[in-house]
Amino acid sequence: MRAPLLALGLLLGAAGGTLAQPADQQTTVLHLSQTAERSMVRDLLRIDLRVEETGPDALTVQTAINRRMAAALDRAHQVQGVQVETGSYSVGEERPQTGPSHWRGTQSLILRSKAADAALKLAGALQSSGLLMSSMAYETSPETVRGAEEDLTAEALAALDRRAASIAEHMHLAVLGYRDLHVGNAGTEGRPVPRFAAAAMAAAPVAEPGEATIRLTIEAELLLSPRHP
Repeated sequence: MRAPLLALGLLLGAAGGTLAQPADQQTTVLHLSQTAERSMVRDLLRIDLRVEETGPDALTVQTAINRRMAAALDRAHQVQGVQVETGSYSVGEERPQTGPSHWRGTQSLILRSKAADAALKLAGALQSSGLLMSSMAYETSPETVRGAEEDLTAEALAALDRRAASIAEHMHLAVLGYRDLHVGNAGTEGRPVPRFAAAAMAAAPVAEPGEATIRLTIEAELLLSPRHP
């Protein structure tokens, strides 16, 4: 009795595999990509200043840079709401074709703040003390980007559903469901172009934030099948 039952089981299994093939062949995989975006005012001002010194030897240059940077940091730390950090520091010898060789050094000072007026006023004061402006630009803060992420995700998913349903209808098919889904993180494209006006040494620089576009993209694979009568 065992041999016939085993043969019958193998026969049914083979038949089941054969019957499943037409259903698989009738399934269509739909690949979609959907992006949601919104414009938001840049809310974080970054100002890059620098101390520059020249002198006959490296020690003289370094001593002057250290003294001036210490004074600049002390002044910057007195302003509430402004994040302060030092950046690159370099000292090197320059040998022009004419004239004696000399040493040149520089160190950068970076200010970040959502309180733009306070940061601009501080930058003006530091310029008055001899620091030079390297760059200034508004950025979108990470908190603002993360705050928009949930809404952009919901918006992109809803648009993805509508688009998939529309495509399926035009193909006379029905959406079975999602096979794969990749949800990206919200972010801004590229770095903002610095926008500032050079002012007199005793006055604060002027800046306008402008808007940044925050984007989030979702990529999906959906399964479509013939509609059941």
